[in-house]
Amino acid sequence: MKSIRLSNQEKIIIFALIAISVMAWFFTVRHSQSMGSDMTMAEEPIIPGLLLYLVMWTVMMIAMMFPAITPIVLLFSTVHEKRRVKNEGFVPTWVFVAGYLLVWAVFGVLAYFVDIMITRLAMNYPKLQPFGHFISGAVLIISGLYQLTPLKNICLTHCRSPLHFIMHKWREGYSGSLIMGIDHGAYCLGCCWGLMIVLFVVGIMNMSWMGILTLIIFVEKTGKHGVLISRFVGVSLIILGVVIIVRPEMFFYIL
Repeated sequence: MKSIRLSNQEKIIIFALIAISVMAWFFTVRHSQSMGSDMTMAEEPIIPGLLLYLVMWTVMMIAMMFPAITPIVLLFSTVHEKRRVKNEGFVPTWVFVAGYLLVWAVFGVLAYFVDIMITRLAMNYPKLQPFGHFISGAVLIISGLYQLTPLKNICLTHCRSPLHFIMHKWREGYSGSLIMGIDHGAYCLGCCWGLMIVLFVVGIMNMSWMGILTLIIFVEKTGKHGVLISRFVGVSLIILGVVIIVRPEMFFYIL
């Protein structure tokens, strides 16, 4: 078997991604221990609550997504390192990564307001609370159904093909690299948003489910049978959603 040799630049990038991801996981775990598994902030002032939520959401995305985007980040860094040697223009890798995180940050803001709306609706209309398992089950079913759609497959294909993305989405300069990061982040969001909404059912700071979803995302994007795994997860989520609707007491067994 032919061994794979990594350049010093690639080793640095891999080490940096691992180190940042580990730190993000450490910070997330510490924060979850101090506040429990729910990150709902319906009773907080909007702006301070949003800022805290956005910081935690971004840290969570770093923890969950960085392992899966290592191939595209490595390729982007390698291409620009070769361009730097040839004096063809160099852009630091962090610019691409910043564009990627920007997409997930915007999604986090939208998720924050949806979370507040649902929570305040439940607080203002207590009679709706007994029907919470219907909403939870429906969310899981929606998540599972999306895993089986052509759009999911298209986005997953782009995420699984870093070289194809670099060749067809290349842009010059800092602004171009930022747009490339946003572009790749959009595909990643299209691929993973269905899995992310599972966290709003089981608890945003639920470490067990964060770990499970991180592993699923990593295998989907980098594993040999990623597409098959994606469909299996979709069917499993649909079944789980139906079970929760039919047997509400089962909800507590998945937390």
